[in-house]
Amino acid sequence: MIPQKLRIKNFLSYQQLTLDFSGLHTACICGANGSGKSSLLEAIAWAIWGESRAETEDDIIHIGTKETQVDFVFTSSGETYRVIRTRARGSASVLEFQIKSEGQFKSLTERGLRATQQVVLSHLKMDYDTFINSAYLRQGRADEFMLKRPSDRKQILAEMLCLSQYDYLAERAKDISRTCKGEATALESYLAHIKQQILLGEAIAPQLETLKIQLANWQLSYEQDRDQLQLLETQQQQQQNLSQQCHWKRQQKAQIQTEIERLQQQIATQQQQLKTLTALLDRQEAIAQAYANYQQLCQQETLLNQKLQQHQKALSQQTTLNHQLTNQKSELKGQLRHHQAQLESLLQQQQELQNILNRAADIEAAHAQLLEARTNLQRIEKLQAESSPLLQRRQVLQRKIDQDAAKLTARVEEFKRSRQQFQAQHQQSLQIAETAQKLEQQIVALQKKQVYQQRVHDKGLERRDFLERLKTRLADCEQKFERLHSKMSQLAEPNAPCPLCDRPLDEANWTLVQRRHSQESKEIQAEMWLIKEQQSASDWEIKVLREEYRQLNVELSPLPQLLQQKGTLQAQLQAGLEAQQKGLHLEQEIAKLKQRLETNDYCRESQKELEIVEHSLVRLNYDEKNLALARGEADRWRWADVKMAELKNARRQAENLAQKIPELQTSIQQLQDRLDRNLIDLELQHQVEQCDRTLAQIAYDPNHHQQIRAQKEESTPALLRYQELTQAQQQYPTLQQQFQQFLKLESDRRQELQQLHLEIGELEHQLSQFSDRYDMEIPELKAKLQQARSQMDDLIGQIGSLQQAQQQVIQLIEQEKETIAKLEKIRYRQRLHQELQQAFGKNGIQALMLETVLPQIEAEANQILAQLSDHQLNVRFITQKAGKKADKVIETLEIEIADSRGTRPYETYSGGESFRINFSIRLALSRVLAQRKGSSLQTLIIDEGFGSQDQDGCDRLVAAINAIAPDFECILVITHMPQLKEAFNTLIEVTKTESGSVITLVG
Repeated sequence: MIPQKLRIKNFLSYQQLTLDFSGLHTACICGANGSGKSSLLEAIAWAIWGESRAETEDDIIHIGTKETQVDFVFTSSGETYRVIRTRARGSASVLEFQIKSEGQFKSLTERGLRATQQVVLSHLKMDYDTFINSAYLRQGRADEFMLKRPSDRKQILAEMLCLSQYDYLAERAKDISRTCKGEATALESYLAHIKQQILLGEAIAPQLETLKIQLANWQLSYEQDRDQLQLLETQQQQQQNLSQQCHWKRQQKAQIQTEIERLQQQIATQQQQLKTLTALLDRQEAIAQAYANYQQLCQQETLLNQKLQQHQKALSQQTTLNHQLTNQKSELKGQLRHHQAQLESLLQQQQELQNILNRAADIEAAHAQLLEARTNLQRIEKLQAESSPLLQRRQVLQRKIDQDAAKLTARVEEFKRSRQQFQAQHQQSLQIAETAQKLEQQIVALQKKQVYQQRVHDKGLERRDFLERLKTRLADCEQKFERLHSKMSQLAEPNAPCPLCDRPLDEANWTLVQRRHSQESKEIQAEMWLIKEQQSASDWEIKVLREEYRQLNVELSPLPQLLQQKGTLQAQLQAGLEAQQKGLHLEQEIAKLKQRLETNDYCRESQKELEIVEHSLVRLNYDEKNLALARGEADRWRWADVKMAELKNARRQAENLAQKIPELQTSIQQLQDRLDRNLIDLELQHQVEQCDRTLAQIAYDPNHHQQIRAQKEESTPALLRYQELTQAQQQYPTLQQQFQQFLKLESDRRQELQQLHLEIGELEHQLSQFSDRYDMEIPELKAKLQQARSQMDDLIGQIGSLQQAQQQVIQLIEQEKETIAKLEKIRYRQRLHQELQQAFGKNGIQALMLETVLPQIEAEANQILAQLSDHQLNVRFITQKAGKKADKVIETLEIEIADSRGTRPYETYSGGESFRINFSIRLALSRVLAQRKGSSLQTLIIDEGFGSQDQDGCDRLVAAINAIAPDFECILVITHMPQLKEAFNTLIEVTKTESGSVITLVG
């Protein structure tokens, strides 16, 4: 990662900043403490990884602003990237990631902050922990790599070397190996099943031959029974055909007998009908006379119905006309009453109008006074129209001037309150400084105890490891003693052979062996006693160390809280200093504002415009009192305007009334004459008279009409008898013909019945010639054939199954060969990926790469450390150590430090020595990783306090930095020390102002 350009907005102590890194190789970022040097690099880390030293992300936003943004352009692996991170106070951060292509930046941003962050990491190939442990020597954290646990150091180094890809390959090889193992197990099970099926298939051929012989025997028996069944079924079919014909003949015979009976009934019925019709035809003259009389009565009734309709129509018309005459007479009376009431109203209006007309002279004089008052009012209102904008503008200008004065006064009061608050905050910070000094002394004392506690812990681990080794030695001694005791027990037996060579022993050799075993037994017992004494001492020592460790834990328990209080107090002290500066600034602002208020140095343009407006108002000489008097005079005579309108209206109405009243009087007289003479509607009266003449001409008699209706009702049966006579005349010839046909049909049916009787006798004779055992023999043969068919189907199925099984055995043999070949391939693939898993694992290629790079880092660190310490210090990396068991080796990454007095713990070195050790290891780590092909470490950032170094130490640090400069594209060193700043040609000077930190590029 090589920086190109950095843009900052409202980040920590910066408000606006643009820093171009183009052409910078080795540069020094310098400035006073607290000026914001480290904030530049914090901005880069926050933009890329979203990490900073602030407790909450809102703390990175510049005081008094609502949003911060960092825009950082850098190159990595030959590509140019741009990352923009923005955060508003109280909201989540927003991250944008872009890549430069064809001269323009194209977005690589994903949906969501986390997804975009992963894209950034995938292109940069470095996370934040790797960055601060290699490329970025962060302020106060140069010892971060040293303070990591050995396993964590190794993991960080592996991530720097991008060894995580081998972990993925190892896991992938493990998954493939596990899959291959599962497939091999499944194939082995399947192969065993195939072999079992092949063994079972060897017994198929004999079974198949036996089944074919049985099938041939059953087929022969089946054919014989089938021929016999066909013969019996043919004879049975002939018998059934004759029986069916006989049955049909009998049914025909029964049907003919039934039909003859039906014909006899119909013949009897028709004879009775013919007799009834003959009697009715004999009375046809009397029936015709009664029917003629009935028709004559019907004609008379029709004529009377027509007269009734004419009479009702004329009577209805007469009633309607009389009703219309009555309505018209009522309407004429209503018109007369309306005209009389209208005339009375007009006369009353005429009287009222006369009262107004009598006051015409007074009203006209008052109206003249009103016109004169309105003319005067219009003149004064014209002056008001010219003066009103000036008055409004004067009011607006005066309000604006007063508001500006009030604002200045309010700002003065606000600044005074803020100044009091800042002064109180500054006074409080003076008290906090004393508290912070005492707290620092407590923390230093506790940190010394913390170092001692770590030594106690290491000593306890050492004693525990020693105790484990003692237990192992004691167990070995006990085993040796038991074996020796066993050998001595064998020697106690008579004529016992040698326990070692199993040869017979004479007395002298036996005594020698016995003495040696006794001496060895005593030595083992002495060693066991010594081990137990050492165990007892070690247990006591561990107990003492545990008690001391617990006591130190209790004493160190306030340390985290004290550190937190220290951070809080430091923040409060910084706030107190800022409050003092702000208070002084406010004092100056208050003095400036008071001077402006005393000299009226505000809103000058409005004051000048106000003077011009006042002069114009004096020139117009407008007075609101004259306007009020004129309006009052116009209001006093305003009634004349209303009365003048009423007078004009009265004159017009009087003229209209003079025309309407005579017309109404004439109409009333005409209506009264028509009512008195009964001259309502001559046309309607003529139509009523015509209706009276029509009723007289019709001469309708209701009694005669009712008498004719009664006679007609009495003659109605003649109509029915005449209809029956007509029907009889029509039906008699047809019924006589049907009677003769039924007689002939009955004779034919009797002849057919006799012929069927003869045919049935012949068929019964033929049926007596057949056997009656077909119903028993045929089912027996069918059952026998069904059984044979079932047996043959079973045999055919068994034969087919065995033949299919034979074919499957052939296929299984081929599958066995293919499965064996496939199993061998899978087993080979499994072994291959097991070896790849071990090769890609932590103890494989990764361990080899670490073993390769660690000597380079160690040599580079010692070379740098030799320059910094004048060859007084030396470091050594230990990657393996013995475990608790003698044959076990533990992978680790421990660092041993040696000086002229020998190897000592890291904590025993002074602050300057510790810094040189840390600095050397970190520089060596960065340099070696930068030299490796494909590494992304092309920038080195050193943000460390060099205050622990003397002049010679500083010169050595600069020389070390210059020595590694060719391995990096960009090196940035942050310091406030003048003697160190002068050693660099390019300077980025940081200065803190009231508006925030600013930078100046020098060289």
